[in-house]
Amino acid sequence: MNQCRVHVLYEHGVDLRPHGSAYIRLLRPLVHPNLRENLELTAGPRYDGQDVDAVIVDRLWRPDISRALAENLVEKIRRAGARLIYALDDNLLILPEHLWSLVFQDRTRSAVEYLEIVRFFLCQADCVWVTTETLREQLAEFNPAAVVLPNALDERLLVSGSLPALVSPFGRRRKVIGYMGTLTHDDDLLMVLPALRAVWERHREEIEFQFVGVIGHEDTHQALKGLPVHVVGPDPEEMEYPLFMLWFSSRVCWDIAISPLRNKPFNHCKSDIKFLDYSAIGAAGIYSRVPAYESSVCHLETGWLVENEVDAWVEAMEQLLSDDHLRMQLAQDASHYLHSKRILAGCSQRWLRALEEYTNPSA
Repeated sequence: MNQCRVHVLYEHGVDLRPHGSAYIRLLRPLVHPNLRENLELTAGPRYDGQDVDAVIVDRLWRPDISRALAENLVEKIRRAGARLIYALDDNLLILPEHLWSLVFQDRTRSAVEYLEIVRFFLCQADCVWVTTETLREQLAEFNPAAVVLPNALDERLLVSGSLPALVSPFGRRRKVIGYMGTLTHDDDLLMVLPALRAVWERHREEIEFQFVGVIGHEDTHQALKGLPVHVVGPDPEEMEYPLFMLWFSSRVCWDIAISPLRNKPFNHCKSDIKFLDYSAIGAAGIYSRVPAYESSVCHLETGWLVENEVDAWVEAMEQLLSDDHLRMQLAQDASHYLHSKRILAGCSQRWLRALEEYTNPSA
């Protein structure tokens, strides 16, 4: 394949900086050294008709997006003779209306207007890039030309060391149960809160909880009262994804990591990105038994899959707290899976093949 020229219009907020999902799905894979000889990449919040083979439009692109802006963009791309690739990692067409303000905090249009724009991009695209097979199936009625590109982590951002030590210089330390996610997971957290309280009641001097993000509502903070929850995070200047991932993989030390996810239609298209993140820090993960994790987490091998019931969550946490060997084995096998199958060093060529299928730079 001759060198392909691609411009990425990443989704961003009013600060013009790429969102974390844009880094994970587009920017980090497409700038990987393995693709350097075959791919010339530019990226930014604007496209001014540059001579490229393809323009990748990410999700809702810009905070002031409108149907007119979307139509103008597609016209520019067509006029330049480039292919249009639309990239999605959620089925925004079925995003519950009450979540639009949380997911897109700096946007002011109605959900109906955004849905119209998503449909427009889907129908206009020469190809759609998605992260899961379920999402591809759900969007097929709008555009059958879709490629599934499962998320992978950039190994250059992973600096995790060995598994967490059980003993500190001051004696046996508390085990840490952690939870990381965007500020849209209040409902998922509240689902497992009774289980967290039950485990805390049994192990008061032995455990603590650490959260990164997750909590978006003051009511959730109030519901957590009485639990030893420490909200941790990097300094503000390290919040952009590459620096955040360097911080997360080098500074976070969890024995057990949880990823509760309600079994709802919108969540069926979610990817297993938390499984990858938790595997990167050497944590044994407990995951809801939902499509996002059933396809990649091997129960009792690379993680623990649980039904969304309080007793099931309690059982999983209790077992991993008491069985050091099992906990460490799950963490080690998950780490092996990540580094053997889901880092860009081994799979970045998927993005190049996806471009090759829908562009023809030699023409």
